[in-house]
Amino acid sequence: MNNTKQLHLAKQFQELHHGNKMFILPNAWDVGSAVIYEKSNFLAIGTTSAGFAYSLGYPDGEKIDFEYIVQTVKRITERVSIPVSVDIELGYASTIDGIVENVTKIIEAGAVGINIEDGYSAKTPYLEDLDIQIKKIQALSKLKEKLGIPFVINARTCVFFIKAGKSEERLSIAIERGNAFHKSGADCVFVPGAIEESIISKLIENIPAPINVLATPITSNLENLEQLGVRRLSLGSSSVRKAYSSLIESVQEIQGENKILKLLNHDFSYETANKIFS
Repeated sequence: MNNTKQLHLAKQFQELHHGNKMFILPNAWDVGSAVIYEKSNFLAIGTTSAGFAYSLGYPDGEKIDFEYIVQTVKRITERVSIPVSVDIELGYASTIDGIVENVTKIIEAGAVGINIEDGYSAKTPYLEDLDIQIKKIQALSKLKEKLGIPFVINARTCVFFIKAGKSEERLSIAIERGNAFHKSGADCVFVPGAIEESIISKLIENIPAPINVLATPITSNLENLEQLGVRRLSLGSSSVRKAYSSLIESVQEIQGENKILKLLNHDFSYETANKIFS
């Protein structure tokens, strides 16, 4: 990607996080979904690690080759003209140097933002040691200076998402981590999970950084979230799961009822598809 263009997109993406309105970040799982999001007038695009994995036939959780992510991101940024942020999960590396190397590849592929998380979905879910996570974020913050691209570091704490620790302690843990991440160079703090608006309000009150939440049935009232002060709402893997759900329904109709109506009765005609992707 042209360095001047990428610098412009990075600044544009930063500004979205500091505006007075919440923006919705849809999450793409391939080039086609990214193109549809741009043509639907979204201001930026994220990727979904789950969607990347599902598109290759794997479950979520760093099960796929990182180079596939890099190449897909490169193809996405070549095809769209709005900011692209990439979900790198835990970093696809066991060392901080390895994570920095991977993020370098992502930024060189044209991205202007990354998500990095702190949660391990083991039999007993747990969070990365806070000091280690801080060092990861500090190293990524320095990388912005080295590359000359002010990409957005979206630091995610998974305490609610993986239900780590005791339920009554999760809010204080999220606040502690959110503040530590922000002080270490994170531009935005991501707290995903099915969390009530009262908890979101406390997160916003106690963390002096833009707050990103995940769309769930509980966090689906856009007007309320904006009034609370949420700055970024991620759709996560909801779109790709909805797409695959429609496919499964069509297949089940064919197999169970020997019908193909669900497969044929929709508005996305051959002509419409070619027009969108032209």
